[in-house]
Amino acid sequence: MDWWLVLHIGLVSSGMVIASPIGGKIANSIGASEDKMRWLSSRRERMLAGLLLVCLGGFTVSSHTLWFHNKFHEMGNSAIGCSAFSVFDCANVIANDDYNSAPLLGIPWGVVGMLAFAMLAWLALSIKKEPSAGWVETHLKAGLGISTIGALIALYLVYVEIFPLEGVFCQYCTVAHIADITSMVIFFKLLNMKNEELWLSAGEKIADSATKSLAEIRAGRKSRGGYVKPTSSGEEE
Repeated sequence: MDWWLVLHIGLVSSGMVIASPIGGKIANSIGASEDKMRWLSSRRERMLAGLLLVCLGGFTVSSHTLWFHNKFHEMGNSAIGCSAFSVFDCANVIANDDYNSAPLLGIPWGVVGMLAFAMLAWLALSIKKEPSAGWVETHLKAGLGISTIGALIALYLVYVEIFPLEGVFCQYCTVAHIADITSMVIFFKLLNMKNEELWLSAGEKIADSATKSLAEIRAGRKSRGGYVKPTSSGEEE
């Protein structure tokens, strides 16, 4: 058994479970709250945590395909050693010089995957750290756009595996495709949550409103040329 492949699948599948309704049931069963296991306390937090795990799994499996790619060029097709059953043979896929690199760019698909999942993870982490920031919707749209492009690339690569390569599949590439499509679905659901005003909890909405009110007061006093006393968080003007 390829334990590295099990690791990649475990990361992606764990993220999928946490981001799904099953994650909500798990959170309820262990009593997750704002004070205890905050990353499971709300649907938004669970989806972002799951998304980060999926992106991590996508990054690790993409880096693994890059390792296979480099190993092939050093030692040849037969030395890759990543065959499984009759339809999975990543050696014949990754070692194929006609399809193992991105057209025009000329770089291995593993590098493309690593860059894409790193960007998606950065977007997800930024949103998780500052969920009430004004740029959150822009980040969500960017994540959806990047993952959608990745899904189109995945469809192209699956076409290559089915037709030009005559039904030979790369199991590592398949995990990366699933991770990208899962990321796209999660970004889409998160964007819907943002548009439907389901994004912030009641407590977060109160805190966000107070912060905006304080900022407006300070801006108004500055515009009138008055002195504005420096304040700490939670202190009134």
